[in-house]
Amino acid sequence: MRNIITSYLSREIVKTSAATMVVLYIILMSNALGRILADIADGDVPQQALGAVMLSQSVNMLAMLLPISYFLGIIFTFGRLYNDHEIVVMNACGIGYRDFYKPVFIVLLPLLLITSLASLSLNAKMQRNALAIIDQQENQHEFHQIRAGQFNQSEGGDTVFFMDSISDDKLKLQEVIISQTDPDAMILETAKSGQQKLDEKSGDLFLVVGPGQRVEGIAGQKDFKIIDFDQHGILLKNQAKPDEPRVRSIEKTIFELWSSDQLKDRVELQWRIAIPVVLVVLALLAVPLSYISPRKGRFGKIGYALLAYIVYLNLIILTRGQLEAGTLPMAINFWWVHLLFLAFVAVLLFRHNKGVLFYKSNLAP
Repeated sequence: MRNIITSYLSREIVKTSAATMVVLYIILMSNALGRILADIADGDVPQQALGAVMLSQSVNMLAMLLPISYFLGIIFTFGRLYNDHEIVVMNACGIGYRDFYKPVFIVLLPLLLITSLASLSLNAKMQRNALAIIDQQENQHEFHQIRAGQFNQSEGGDTVFFMDSISDDKLKLQEVIISQTDPDAMILETAKSGQQKLDEKSGDLFLVVGPGQRVEGIAGQKDFKIIDFDQHGILLKNQAKPDEPRVRSIEKTIFELWSSDQLKDRVELQWRIAIPVVLVVLALLAVPLSYISPRKGRFGKIGYALLAYIVYLNLIILTRGQLEAGTLPMAINFWWVHLLFLAFVAVLLFRHNKGVLFYKSNLAP
């Protein structure tokens, strides 16, 4: 009988947790997609990097959503069992919290493995891959991104150019109009054709146009300078490579964080370890917290469960801020929050069992 009950509870927990996970995932990923599309529209993220950024966001969401999804899944499952008086029948047969925790831990083990993998390693790898793709796309020559028949702006924003047509290889332009911003004068150039040229030494990207005409002057004044030229080069993008950017803590591997002496890296390491621990603590908390008296509905403890999760999460975030500021010793890190909620679990178990933590079963194993 115990095996039948364990299998039954395990299936119910998996179904409810999976449904909760899907709903939360769709909501949060929809919000993330909206933010990424806004960044793409603003030019902060290249369009080609959408897939990589969404994948990195998915892994990050997976690590963060598994604890709350499993927590609510247990709450929903046992809430229904209390409401349908199935728990009462199980208690009458001598089945108590010890037996309720068996299916919880059966489902918890694979989830703990997935959460640990996503939090400790996979998230950092996806973040780094997304950053590499963004850098690669941003470093592409501007001629890979310009469009014929519309106004295009240079990287610095001080040059706007228009072309009637452009070759398939994005190298040659026809009927070019160029407007440049200068504090002393307005500059307008027209040319029959143009092409890109990359300086091999400096890496600078030039737009070489000609033959054409250049007009310089100030609006409202008659003092204009008109220059006819055969060939003229305009700097579009300075490709000089700056110092190598520092890799953020979130993008470092677990081994890099472990060997680092930087405070942010040490905090990031403890944060990644804390996520799987949160999953375990919430699983322990969900079983006694899901208790519902006969006169309450199956969702009677959802408010308390969400409040407990919000308090837990905010304490974790607050602790991270204190650790990064150096006001909290690293030896304490996040463990004081975990221990606080484990004590809360013990209080709930003691309260619901009137001093006896587990029922003693009269059934044969």
